[in-house]
Amino acid sequence: MEKRNFLWRIVDGILLLTVSGMLIVIVIQVAGRIAGESVPWSEELTRYLFLWTVNFGMAVGMRNAEHASVNVIYYLLPKTRIIQKTLLFIYVISCFAFFVLLTYWNLTMTVRQFNSEEMSPALGMPMFLVTLPLFICNILATVGLVQSAFFDEQTKKRLTMPDQGESFDQLEGGAV
Repeated sequence: MEKRNFLWRIVDGILLLTVSGMLIVIVIQVAGRIAGESVPWSEELTRYLFLWTVNFGMAVGMRNAEHASVNVIYYLLPKTRIIQKTLLFIYVISCFAFFVLLTYWNLTMTVRQFNSEEMSPALGMPMFLVTLPLFICNILATVGLVQSAFFDEQTKKRLTMPDQGESFDQLEGGAV
């Protein structure tokens, strides 16, 4: 448990750095425009920081199963234990397959950029440094998926018994 907490503290720290970095770069960009001086690298760095923020945020979302989901099938089926386990299995397999494909695609893109020595236009940094965190985030999202679906009982319960709130009321009323 302690190793998991340490890993996710690091991820949370990286998220803090990327969001703070975006804020600082945007303030620099705005101040530069007010002063009449262009900061040519600011837009590119903001884009890269945003990309990293979204992907690390995806990993954190998978850790706590706080992502968008479609629960229509769950609401239509009986609430038996076998149905809950089957739906959890489908959830885990589909997410796992998605992240395996995404990891493979990001890894091949990162290797291709490393081999071609592609550089970013404004910052002049190697592009593989931009896409390497995406590959790492896909692995982290897979770790988060496994932790939330198999090792965190509270999150596992949330996954097998989705909120019966507003969505269920809309389904019953025919609004969906």
